[in-house]
Amino acid sequence: MTIPDSVLEQIRADAKEAWPDDRDMQVYTVKEEIDAYRSFETIDYSGISESEKELIVDEAKENSGSWEEIASAVEDEVKALVELKNINYPNIDKEILDEWCRLSKEENETYFRGQLDFIKSKAKQYEAIQETRREIDPVKQLLIDLEGIVGNECYNSNIQNYGSWGVLESEGRSFRYPVKFWNGETDHKEWNVTKDIPSEELITGYYPFGANELNIYRALHKALKYLEKNYGLKLPKGNK
Repeated sequence: MTIPDSVLEQIRADAKEAWPDDRDMQVYTVKEEIDAYRSFETIDYSGISESEKELIVDEAKENSGSWEEIASAVEDEVKALVELKNINYPNIDKEILDEWCRLSKEENETYFRGQLDFIKSKAKQYEAIQETRREIDPVKQLLIDLEGIVGNECYNSNIQNYGSWGVLESEGRSFRYPVKFWNGETDHKEWNVTKDIPSEELITGYYPFGANELNIYRALHKALKYLEKNYGLKLPKGNK
């Protein structure tokens, strides 16, 4: 493959600038850049339009400093765009997928690898949520009931209870320990947990003890699965 004189001259000039006092490195760099340019010229653009090709190449040249970087960036972007065009998740509603595509374009504009990674990340999260719901939904109320039993067994012997006229009636008090949940954005504290909480949020429930945490709902779920496996406990099953 014949390399244009202008490209070859620029490669040599860049090598001299990068390694002004090292002839061996100049020769090595020129060879590497020539190979990279040839790789760039043989990239397969099938599956994308000419305008998309021009966009990818222009972006790569603008943001890359060598032919090795340009070739690598272009090849990766072409692969990402082709995969984007053929992306398909049979178990995810088209409306949801279309919204992810819209958001990915807003966030990453002409960066196709970023768009693809955004959608894949959303799909992974979605599938994890669906799996959690399949596992937790059937036993959600049971977990809530069991946690309520545990949470109501807290006692503080240092709390003093006073009746009318300030008369000390007893020392120590039982109380319901609050549970904290993560809803995907913030923590929130609950004293009364109801079944309308999503399973993927319920399973994050924990008791904060200073710098420590007890993942109460995960622990209870593990205990139920242990009893099911080793002692024949019959747990309700959801749809798979």
